[in-house]
Amino acid sequence: MVYLKQINILWIVHFHQPNGVFPETYKKFTQKATLPFLYSINNHPKVKLSLHFSGNYLVYLQNENKEVIDLLRKMVEDGQIELLGGGFYEPIFCFLSREDSLLQLQKLHQFIADHLGFSPKGAWLAESVWEPYFVELLAQSGYQYTILEDSLFENAGLLPAEIKHPFLTQFNRHSIYVFGYHSLFSKEIPFKEIKDIHPSFVQISHREGMQIVCIAQSGELYGFWPDTREQVYQKHRLEDWLHYLDENSSWIQTRFPSEFIDGYWPVISLPSGGRKELQPFCLPHRATLEFVSAQNDLKLRFDADRFLKFFKGGNWLTFLSKYPEANYIHKRMLQVSEKIRSLPRELQEDIYDSILASQGHTVYWHAYKDGLFGNYIRDNAFSHILNAEKMIRERAPQLFSPIENEDFDADKFPEIFLRSSRCSVCIKPLLGGSITEFNFLPTSYNLSNTLRRHPCFFPEPIPPDMYAEDWHQRTVFLDHFVPLSTSLYDFVSGSFLEYGDFVNQPYEIINTAETAKGYTVLLERKGGLYFTTNKFNFTISKEYTLTPSDELHLLYTITNEDNIPIELLFCCEINYSILSIDSPDRYILINGKKMTPGMAFEEEKVREWTIVDETRKVKWQWYLADGPLHLFHFPLYTLNYERGLFGKDYQGSTFEILKPFHLYPREKMELKIFSKFANS
Repeated sequence: MVYLKQINILWIVHFHQPNGVFPETYKKFTQKATLPFLYSINNHPKVKLSLHFSGNYLVYLQNENKEVIDLLRKMVEDGQIELLGGGFYEPIFCFLSREDSLLQLQKLHQFIADHLGFSPKGAWLAESVWEPYFVELLAQSGYQYTILEDSLFENAGLLPAEIKHPFLTQFNRHSIYVFGYHSLFSKEIPFKEIKDIHPSFVQISHREGMQIVCIAQSGELYGFWPDTREQVYQKHRLEDWLHYLDENSSWIQTRFPSEFIDGYWPVISLPSGGRKELQPFCLPHRATLEFVSAQNDLKLRFDADRFLKFFKGGNWLTFLSKYPEANYIHKRMLQVSEKIRSLPRELQEDIYDSILASQGHTVYWHAYKDGLFGNYIRDNAFSHILNAEKMIRERAPQLFSPIENEDFDADKFPEIFLRSSRCSVCIKPLLGGSITEFNFLPTSYNLSNTLRRHPCFFPEPIPPDMYAEDWHQRTVFLDHFVPLSTSLYDFVSGSFLEYGDFVNQPYEIINTAETAKGYTVLLERKGGLYFTTNKFNFTISKEYTLTPSDELHLLYTITNEDNIPIELLFCCEINYSILSIDSPDRYILINGKKMTPGMAFEEEKVREWTIVDETRKVKWQWYLADGPLHLFHFPLYTLNYERGLFGKDYQGSTFEILKPFHLYPREKMELKIFSKFANS
């Protein structure tokens, strides 16, 4: 008989849905994954494991499915499960201020103690993202350990066989324990057959010294997706795994991480990093392609393991420079968070909860699908930011003046906010003098929360008819000069010929003032039109006025500053998002017709139109004082990829207001556009 030494299995499963998913998604996740998994575990009382639930999911369960809460409480009392804490809304702490990080960590710790009767010692870190200073945040919030992917330990110089016990890691005078989870086992169990898993455990059993095998997984694997549901329940892979643990409990012990945090363990310093499979995406697009190509070349070497363990992608913060839209939401979140801290402490708490809800990590990064590219995720984050801002304005209106210059996004150039009772806009002179934020305040709705069609990496060739890229961000009031023959398709495909240098270039702030009409901002760019190698001087001035009655007026003045006449098509681009292309409650009224935001169309002789979202009580009216003019309209889609299939995500829609012109030297042209929320 072969003697098998004891192996300790630390099994951690993480249950989370991003803040902002639809109620039916929470319900499906609970019915298809959470409850079946918990019932299966409960039927094997000798199996111990650790579970993590994000705070927003726990709140949903507390309100909508007490069955899960009661079952968790029972399993905790029976000593079968240990609960992990972490950030309440599943943030990544390098995106947050120290103060907000501590609030997130303490909030979930307190919720679990209050509602489940357990004081968590461990913290779950989203996407295994790690920075050395996290030690201090976790320790000061009462946590003693965390779980990280084994690749971070290999990056620190350890061999896989050496990741067999906890390590102590320190920052300044603080320390916590870190466990490295086995990334391969975490993918294979319980999907591989037991006959294929057993030999690996036997091999580990013959190694010297204590052996801890840590497995960390997403709860989605346990039935949320049809293919995994078939394997886990219909093919009984989960039951086979649980039965295997029961039958081999003489040498395979399921334990809690907290059972190993007393005593002496070696000290380790872990580098910054995150999950290995996400590291290519933490790079600019071109570098992602080069990274994957180089990594694939290395894998062909017989000694690939010597190199791959040190082969790392970029820093997680690169997502903010890679995606300006993520950076914008991030900096607005930080701006409002700072304003909350300027309030008296007794006024902060309920406002803080709204801003914490905007800090879930999903909206600030992207891989193959969802994340920043999920319009409902962006909308949810921005809605919480605006809710917090609205509460601050009620309690301390002096913190948000009607007209304000502030470099809130730290790019060394000021942005300008115009605010009225029901409307606020942010004008970004650095980005073509366009509007990057157009808010209907009563329902905390940013209607310019769109996304450029970014270049993306996918593991398979992209169908050419599904893919298009944009060379500029999708904001409101962008200024194009294109040939008179430019078609709707040219704009849809992004293949139009741009002659001007106005779209993504800086405008100068000439003046900001309170006038009889309202609050006014005057911007100007002395730019040019480029034909072959010649530049022809053109100037655009843009005068924005937000009136006390919540109307936004824009006056364009376009001047031919050169010595020859110019004949072209001027296009004012307006990008907007009302989230859905097929909801009967979201539509456009134009020339007596009802259109959907998912339609590509041309419309002649347009003077006015209305964008309606009944779900958010918005009627957004547009009026062309110089009309009627010709309009193009088309939707914007990005690609997603999941389980071998490509799909499309709606990111917003575009209006192009077309005004042909023939300007002689020193001649000027005007275009007046009015916009207002017509809701009573």
